[in-house]
Amino acid sequence: MYLTDLIYPRECRVCGNILCSDEKYLCPDCAGDMPLTYFWGWRGNPAEERVPGPPYFEKAASLYFYSRDNGYRHIVQGIKYGYQFRMGIFFGEMLGKYMKEYFGDTDIIIPVPVHPIKLWTRGYNQAEIIARGIASGLGGIPVDTKTLFRIKYRRSQTALSMAEKPRNVKDAFRVSESRAAKGMFAGKHLLLVDDVLTSGATATACREALSALGDIRVSLATLAFVRS
Repeated sequence: MYLTDLIYPRECRVCGNILCSDEKYLCPDCAGDMPLTYFWGWRGNPAEERVPGPPYFEKAASLYFYSRDNGYRHIVQGIKYGYQFRMGIFFGEMLGKYMKEYFGDTDIIIPVPVHPIKLWTRGYNQAEIIARGIASGLGGIPVDTKTLFRIKYRRSQTALSMAEKPRNVKDAFRVSESRAAKGMFAGKHLLLVDDVLTSGATATACREALSALGDIRVSLATLAFVRS
């Protein structure tokens, strides 16, 4: 055990047990019980059904099932609100490795953007942190944060009903006109990344905006999936 672990013991993000020096974020029991979705490689999986289109997603996958009733919710919450950048990279990379065979033809990764006001107040975009972990797990795919933008500041999707979510993000995203005009994405396979897939409204709104890039394929990856 490292001296820092004795002075500042690290806890499992799920159950709170003290971690050994070679354990990261989860104790062996919680790592073994992690509710993985296994959506990668499964065509027609629930994530793909959640975003049926049009416009369509090529593929969709999530790392694990999210529930407010167990401690695994602390993973996404820690990344989104707790400045847990390394944890975001770690679990993003885990998902990227699982996805490697199924999503290996990805050309560019695009995180779902946050509005500049939200970025200023929070200080970071959790989707970008996760995207960089996925990029590493997939073998070094470039992450693009200069093409898709959120142009409308709206209420958080978290507290809205399923019926309200699509209206809340309608026309909230736009792509760079100069990049769209250059045709630099023609024929590319883009991977859109977000933290949680709930209603699919945000992902669908982003997919609609990305359609302005022309002849592209778009897939979706999220860290967590909320059962309906």
